Amino acid sequence: MKKIIGIAIIALGVFLEVMWLGFVFGSIIIGVLLLIFAPRILFFPFNFFLLIGLRLIYAKAFKQFEEARRNGQSYSGYSNANYSGGSGSYQRATPVNKMQEYYTELESSVSDEFSVIKKNYRRLMKEHHYDSLVSKGLPQDILEFSEDKTKKLNEAYAAIKEARG
Repeated sequence: MKKIIGIAIIALGVFLEVMWLGFVFGSIIIGVLLLIFAPRILFFPFNFFLLIGLRLIYAKAFKQFEEARRNGQSYSGYSNANYSGGSGSYQRATPVNKMQEYYTELESSVSDEFSVIKKNYRRLMKEHHYDSLVSKGLPQDILEFSEDKTKKLNEAYAAIKEARG
């Protein structure tokens, strides 16, 4: 029943749009001015009734969409946290980018020999290892940073070691 009412509302919107365009373009001057300065006004009745009709027909999908949007997710369920604010761009972390991040984490480059990477890994672990910093009585935020840095270094070294065989 809701689908029939929704289709009827969409049909009403189409009818009103045709009537509205006929009225607007009955006066050429008003029609041209609206086309130039306010093109959205011309299609307002159709869009308005189309949305109402689709909302009735697909009520469940609209409800899921609104719920996902409130939770900060896109409709497909993926988080919007990775989207940059104003530009709308999104960069997916590809394996190549991830490997480059690992090399950067170990202050190395792809062209370095594994012995150089290993030397950098050991030096960085010595600088950032959690146990050595705890004994120095440093603040908790520095200790948390060093713990995260140690995890990243271990992950990077393991990935590079596995990739190089």
